[in-house]
Amino acid sequence: MRPVPLVLIAILTIPAVIGCGAPTPAPTPDVDATVAAALAATNTAQAAFQQTVDAAVQATGAAAPTPAAPATPDTQATIEAAVRATLAAAPTPTPAVQYVTLSEEELAALVEAAVAEATASSADSSAAVTTATSDDTLTAAEVAALLAAVDETAALVSYAEDLLTAYMSLYGELAYEALAVLQAMEEDLAIIAANTAAMAATLAEIDATLQQGLTLAEETIVQLEGAAQAAAQKALQLQTQAQNWLAQLPAAQERRAMAVLSVQPNKAPADRMAALQSAFAYVDGVRQSLGDNVLTAAELADIVQLGANASAGLKSQGGPALQGLGGQIDDITASLARGQIPQAQLGLGPLETALGARPGRP
Repeated sequence: MRPVPLVLIAILTIPAVIGCGAPTPAPTPDVDATVAAALAATNTAQAAFQQTVDAAVQATGAAAPTPAAPATPDTQATIEAAVRATLAAAPTPTPAVQYVTLSEEELAALVEAAVAEATASSADSSAAVTTATSDDTLTAAEVAALLAAVDETAALVSYAEDLLTAYMSLYGELAYEALAVLQAMEEDLAIIAANTAAMAATLAEIDATLQQGLTLAEETIVQLEGAAQAAAQKALQLQTQAQNWLAQLPAAQERRAMAVLSVQPNKAPADRMAALQSAFAYVDGVRQSLGDNVLTAAELADIVQLGANASAGLKSQGGPALQGLGGQIDDITASLARGQIPQAQLGLGPLETALGARPGRP
């Protein structure tokens, strides 16, 4: 993550005491519909994935030899081919929406949901390993089933990593209060991914051993169980972190909004013409900063000051027709601080229209 400029830290740590005359911040958007739709699309893909995995495991169980009979290379090759072909055809969970169209709250909800899916899958696959190795050996059917479970976990962990990376890229600089938690979540996902990969590699080694009709080495089972336990421990820790982070996000967003709205103008317009020029400078500044759909800390700091100047100018010099537009500027600024970038973008057009014709440059 890029370092947060000191100027924004100063702004966001100003005591957020807003007077009775301060404009009401823009209401927090109802994110349920957006998140629910995204999760529904993602869960549909995951359900289809699980169905194909289950089918592969069932087919494997039917084709596999009984525990009393050793696995032959031909039988195991058939099992392996069936499972791998099914998994190759199965859909991998993919983002259901474009990240840049989501507010911080919406994307954070998707991150938490994806982490919950990934950690649950990790716990399940780890438990499956513990159960299967309880007798200190593995059959061909058990290996095939475990490979399917581990592959599913790997796909879900990768999806959660992608979502968290997108969140950090789009909103990481605004959410600097949670930087330590977000970095810990990244590290935990990476550890789970590494242990899941280790499980897959060990299972592949066991698979090769069974194909050759050899006896499994005790240390191989121990290695598999160790990777499974490590993944399960991190999964539990990560799930708790993600839940706490999402629960604390709304309060952090409101603190940001109150802080930016407490910034005072440093160049208050002296007349109506100057007030209009300042307001259009704000509109242009916001639009330019959001041209790449990402708001950096430095860009927000500039917008906050432009907004403070423009809002003060319209309220004091705009007259009856323009005074109320100062509140719209405050709402847009607060929305940006909350990470509600799509909502802020939607507010720019009406504000610009309400300002009327652009005055000449000063």
